[in-house]
Amino acid sequence: MASEQNESPPLIWQGATRPRIEPGDYTATCKGFQGPEWIRQFGRWGLRLEFVLDPDDQAVSAFYSLGENRDAPTIGVRSKFFRVWALANGAPPCHGEQMSYEKLADPSLSYTVRVSDCKTDDENQVKEDALVYSRVDAVLSVERISG
Repeated sequence: MASEQNESPPLIWQGATRPRIEPGDYTATCKGFQGPEWIRQFGRWGLRLEFVLDPDDQAVSAFYSLGENRDAPTIGVRSKFFRVWALANGAPPCHGEQMSYEKLADPSLSYTVRVSDCKTDDENQVKEDALVYSRVDAVLSVERISG
């Protein structure tokens, strides 16, 4: 019977926390990344950057598409990821240069990011309010701070 208790292990959420904060522009640092990973549901490579907002230390993610070539991630010159990496690097990559993800999490970099609510799902349908979360929509600028 469905209402009977059994010896099953409890369900515990192991995924990323996706908070909801006031939309706006914030100063932030990039604390790390997840991926790139092949996202079967979307048929593309994805990368998640975790930003921590000043001054309240709230973590908010940015999501980047790295192409639909199943064999390897690809980065287009007009992609959001290319722009963020070039800003963090201080210049676009040279031909053949490895675009290291670690460069984005350099503690000497200060980002200005735009945070907004993610209100639609993967089918572009409006989400119920309980499922809405905040994300970094855009990196507006990157500055190197002295430590």
